[in-house]
Amino acid sequence: MSELALGFCGTLCCKYAFMVYNVCATMTIFHKLEVINVGIEIVLIQCFAEEMSTGVSYFEQFVWDLEQRGVTDIDIPVLILGVAET
Repeated sequence: MSELALGFCGTLCCKYAFMVYNVCATMTIFHKLEVINVGIEIVLIQCFAEEMSTGVSYFEQFVWDLEQRGVTDIDIPVLILGVAET
């Protein structure tokens, strides 16, 4: 795969359980199948997520989870964007 193949997941209204799964499982599977080679995940920041239903994922928790998880040899580059209400 010589060109950029981008994988995109938006968890703007997703429940918390799917947030890390998108990056650690789904994107990894698509990378192994040579569908993507990098990913983008868009997540609400905490203050915006608190205005939504319970269990909605948010950026700060996502970053903490991934830092605690550490790096493995199957990880791919993923840009995580935190979105806020303006």
